[in-house]
Amino acid sequence: MAAGAKTIEGGVRVRWAHPDDFDRERALHLLGGAERARAAGTVNGAQRDRFLLGRMLLRELAADVAETGDIGPGEIEIRASCERCGAEHGRPSIVWPDAAGPPPLASLASCAELVIAAVAPAGSHVGVDIERGRAEASRDAENERRRAVTRLIGGSSRSAIRRWVRTEAVLKADGRGLRVEPGAVSFERGVARIEDGSTRYRIIDLRVEGCLVSVAVADPG
Repeated sequence: MAAGAKTIEGGVRVRWAHPDDFDRERALHLLGGAERARAAGTVNGAQRDRFLLGRMLLRELAADVAETGDIGPGEIEIRASCERCGAEHGRPSIVWPDAAGPPPLASLASCAELVIAAVAPAGSHVGVDIERGRAEASRDAENERRRAVTRLIGGSSRSAIRRWVRTEAVLKADGRGLRVEPGAVSFERGVARIEDGSTRYRIIDLRVEGCLVSVAVADPG
């Protein structure tokens, strides 16, 4: 699978790459101290590679959209702090020199085949999620999870997975993730809402390298 990037609705930029094909040494070099500790503590090699690649993609995207145009990925810091436990995980945030203006807002997602990063203009909360387009018959755990999603969401397996990807994208943009009941998210004509809020989220569906991707962008105001 090839790496790629594109700009979509709302000025959102996305970039993706395969976790088996990236410069690990460069990714490690870009990491901050907390990120290095998290990577070192990740025993599963595939999960560690997806983490490294995601942080590198976010830095590259942020450097691309910096207003000054002269900020490199190495000058950008990625922070993440869980609202529940304070650990170094959760929604990523971008920190860069003040001269570059307000930093964009960010989101990350991954599956076995692809890691994808998204950044949106400052003030526009964004969420991205991804699933394989088709489960491998040999992956029992994945197939069982898909059956569970279908039971939860309803409809055919394919439509349920797409709705689940959209839902996860919305909950990431909201910031609370699965602390919000997925059934609280409703969709109508490409717009999503969460029951306890007034924010509207525009949904952009993509198919990237055979994977189902959805991006949710909060409408300003």
